[in-house]
Amino acid sequence: MNRIVNLLCRATISGTAAGSAAAAMAAARARADGSTPYAPLNAVTHCLWPRRAFSETCPSARFTLTGLAINQAAAVFWGVLFEGLLDRWQCRVRRRAGVAEIVASAATTAAVAYTVDYHAVPSRLTPGFEAHLSKRSMFYVYSALAAGFAAAALCRASRN
Repeated sequence: MNRIVNLLCRATISGTAAGSAAAAMAAARARADGSTPYAPLNAVTHCLWPRRAFSETCPSARFTLTGLAINQAAAVFWGVLFEGLLDRWQCRVRRRAGVAEIVASAATTAAVAYTVDYHAVPSRLTPGFEAHLSKRSMFYVYSALAAGFAAAALCRASRN
């Protein structure tokens, strides 16, 4: 039980870092793609408000804050996979994960997240970023997700 609680705590931290990095990248890339920085996060709420979410481009509590909350929850969900991959590696080789293993686990998690988000779930459950971001920007967003996971794990490893 302690191990599961520990994994969930670590997933909350790494997922929060990853979700924040992805949200910041989505906002930055939206501007580069000709939209507002709020539009991608607003689009995340299309699972709740399918008729309005994609067209909302201004900041609002209803769309922007809800979109941010959904994005962060999803990132924490993917953080469980990331932390589980690290645990599995550490159990197999009986030593702490190094930089290469952390980066590989982060990249694997981001690749799985993208594949599930855009190729496995119904369109109503996709993140919705694609409504305002180019394919190149989508790559940057998922790269930022991976970087957030890796940064959190590397910070934790440097303190231990």
